[in-house]
Amino acid sequence: MIRFKNFMACAVVMLMAYSPLSHSAIMSLPGIPESGNPNFENDAQVNLFDLGGDNYLFAATNSGAPLTFNLGSESVVSSTSHPAYFVLTALFSGDGSYIPNTGALSISGEIPYPFANLPGVFISGDLLTAKLDHFAFDSDTLGFSTNQISGFGTLFGSAESVYLSATGLASALGFGSGALIATSTPLHASAITTVPVPGAGWLIGSAFGLFTLLRKNRLNTEVAC
Repeated sequence: MIRFKNFMACAVVMLMAYSPLSHSAIMSLPGIPESGNPNFENDAQVNLFDLGGDNYLFAATNSGAPLTFNLGSESVVSSTSHPAYFVLTALFSGDGSYIPNTGALSISGEIPYPFANLPGVFISGDLLTAKLDHFAFDSDTLGFSTNQISGFGTLFGSAESVYLSATGLASALGFGSGALIATSTPLHASAITTVPVPGAGWLIGSAFGLFTLLRKNRLNTEVAC
């Protein structure tokens, strides 16, 4: 089995009403880049913890749920034997104001190689690490703009977005009310993290796909000899 280690060198439902929203439509909030493709998608468990001193920790994880990477019309999905992890954290004041430069996003683990149908070939390690710049919300959606730092996702660009969505999500957490509400059990939401592809990105992907295919053929030849 071929693996690329550290490529690029570099849920539980609180109330039944809070159901994840579909990502069939492009998601957008003021000041936050639109969701798009390529992207990472996963289900997330969302918590808001009261830290005291008028500070709240927002935390979202996929908690073992599969993570999907969409590239054009193609998609690859993590599995139990090759898991991938989504972790997002950010600090807020009690009135719902995001404290700048306190948020971080990490997507790590393993996903099948997305540029060609090559069974047993995985990208693993840092899939995307980013800081969270700006925050916005509406009744069902929380959105952050991201400034990517490292990982496989940086192959496609830099500044983009991450959205978390579920029916009534913002009001359940107190956003817009002037006073945040700590969770007693996690909320279940959908997450989409967009990574933009530049004009040359498809060529880069094809080149990596060819390189991997040649590498696999070479190893098979060596084994046969």
